[in-house]
Amino acid sequence: MSRVLIFANPYSGRRDNRKLVEDFERELSERGLQAQAVWGCEDRMAALRDAPDDTRAVVAAGGDGSIGDVINDMHAAGRLGLPFATLPVGTENLFAKEMGFRLKELGALAAAIARGETRAIDLGRLVPDTPDEPGRLFTLMVSAGFDAEVVRRVDAWRVGLGDGSLRRVRRSSYFRPILAAIFRYRYPRIRLVADEQPPIDGSQAYVFNLPQYGGELGIGRYACPDDGRLHWLVFTRPGLPRLLLYHLRCKLGQQKSAPGIVQGYAKRITVQPAGAAEPAPVQADGDPAAFVPLGIALLPGALRVIRV
Repeated sequence: MSRVLIFANPYSGRRDNRKLVEDFERELSERGLQAQAVWGCEDRMAALRDAPDDTRAVVAAGGDGSIGDVINDMHAAGRLGLPFATLPVGTENLFAKEMGFRLKELGALAAAIARGETRAIDLGRLVPDTPDEPGRLFTLMVSAGFDAEVVRRVDAWRVGLGDGSLRRVRRSSYFRPILAAIFRYRYPRIRLVADEQPPIDGSQAYVFNLPQYGGELGIGRYACPDDGRLHWLVFTRPGLPRLLLYHLRCKLGQQKSAPGIVQGYAKRITVQPAGAAEPAPVQADGDPAAFVPLGIALLPGALRVIRV
């Protein structure tokens, strides 16, 4: 029987994830596939290294952060070439929305894994400061600025229990971090350099591999997962009123023509403080990713995603 590895996050979303994974295992079994569910992060690398080459799929049962963790472990274990799918049990599930994975269609997902058809999509990579570090991979996007500050505050709240467990993040969990960022974030200036293009200074930067972004704001609507390039945007002027205006322009699909928004495409991007500005926070796929400066590179066709 072909094996399917399921790496499950018990803290994602608001549902009973263990029951959902059990239901999914039954769907796989009915199609002649042997499921192996792994719940602990510490056991993931061993399971990947021991996985046979004919493993039918690696499935991340969680949200976008869980997907990022699993893909990075696949990369570290040398198993990034295995087919990938997700059981979307997170809060936003942006990757799942883009790739067509639906929680209410467990049977359809199991059938798609049994068929084994895949499509290759690009991945982004945060370029490390030292050459001996692999650099974190991302599927969706990276940003530096206000939204990354909100992500940083949400993550601090989520892990704040102190006993190793995590709070479940819901949409309502963002209310207080957003409010705190509104009053305390100082919009440090950043500088984005895309390939060999002239540098662009601003207060907020986005780099998209997939077009999805939380709240359906449409900021990265012109990104494409398999075109061999990253879509970047810079909001040039600081402050909450400008940020809200820029987001409205993006919601209306006007980011290519709106004053104060500069956008383009590139294969390699650097984001750094502009002048003597303090470092701006960074987030990747909804998880904190330290502060600028950082480099971002493209890995064309690096991930094989199950077609549903």
